[in-house]
Amino acid sequence: MAILFLTLVLVVHSFQHGITVLLINMSNSTTFRVSLVNDMNLYPNKEGGSPNSMREEYHLTPKDGNIQSEVVLLNGTPLKLTRSLDIPKMKPKLVDPSSTVKVKPDSIVFVNSKNFQAPACS
Repeated sequence: MAILFLTLVLVVHSFQHGITVLLINMSNSTTFRVSLVNDMNLYPNKEGGSPNSMREEYHLTPKDGNIQSEVVLLNGTPLKLTRSLDIPKMKPKLVDPSSTVKVKPDSIVFVNSKNFQAPACS
């Protein structure tokens, strides 16, 4: 599923035990806050969805907010090859699954929410 809201692109992929979301903010001035609502009322007897399970977020932004920058930041840290020219480990930002996803201007955010119960995934 892909939805376009003015300058925000939202793509959701569901799998058996959760969802992965891709958010692309093409605005250079608007910050979006996106809520991912886990409807546990539809699955009251299923395991998972524990409030203790953290959501993984990967925020890609240009350095200093300059979209022409040669440096891309992953969760605020410059993303660059290792000395052996390997791709570095990409560590997620762990957040409370009930919080909103903040999508800054000119950014890309990947969200992985395990144990997310979605009707389309059942």
